[in-house]
Amino acid sequence: MCKKLSMTVIMLLSVVMLVGGILPSVGHAQKNNESISTESTESTESTESTESTESTVLTLDDTMTVSEQNSIINEYLSDPNIDQLIVLDESLLIESNVIENGPSTNARAIINKYKVQNVRGGSDATGSSGLATAIGGPGVVLNISQNKSVATTVSANFGASNAALSGALGYSVTGTTTITISGTFKVPSKVNGKSVKSLKFTAYPVYKTKLYDVYKMPWNSFSWTKQGTGTAKKAYGVSYKKVYTYK
Repeated sequence: MCKKLSMTVIMLLSVVMLVGGILPSVGHAQKNNESISTESTESTESTESTESTESTVLTLDDTMTVSEQNSIINEYLSDPNIDQLIVLDESLLIESNVIENGPSTNARAIINKYKVQNVRGGSDATGSSGLATAIGGPGVVLNISQNKSVATTVSANFGASNAALSGALGYSVTGTTTITISGTFKVPSKVNGKSVKSLKFTAYPVYKTKLYDVYKMPWNSFSWTKQGTGTAKKAYGVSYKKVYTYK
């Protein structure tokens, strides 16, 4: 556990999650004994990690300095028993100058009206494509500290304008989020009594998801008809994953 780490500075809990899988909503500070399992790939030369270890989630407080945040992240990454560290920054979900929009018109059929309603939260998700990767053997200091721009996405607009979607969701659906990746630690020579041959260290984006319904009022009608349900994803964190290869 990090030294001098208080409940007001950071919230910590263990979750079950695989890369590309689903994250639960972050709750009050707590830690339990849940674990994750990673698939293994065997060869005549080495075996990847098959240990069942904790996946730890850290939610950063915006009162912390960048140096304090990096120190905490790196201390957790240095723990060989943590294969996956998820760092969330909820301040990235807040956008200014997003104006609430009423029913909108489609540019190609201006007498048809569309509206976005029933916006609700979905489960957090981890992206399948890595933002940064480093590989090294025992004693090597791996560092993937950098900034990455991650696009906000929507699964479908069902005829509604981007302005209508942005107004309902509270953030720009055509914007991007700058994600800060900060990970530095030294590759251990042994983990759980096994000799390490190499370590692959990868950072993946973590998204906050929202669901929404789009309705349409055709030109020849006075009633709204549901067109479909979409999903919006906005990046607000990083999942750091370590995969060991043993001798």
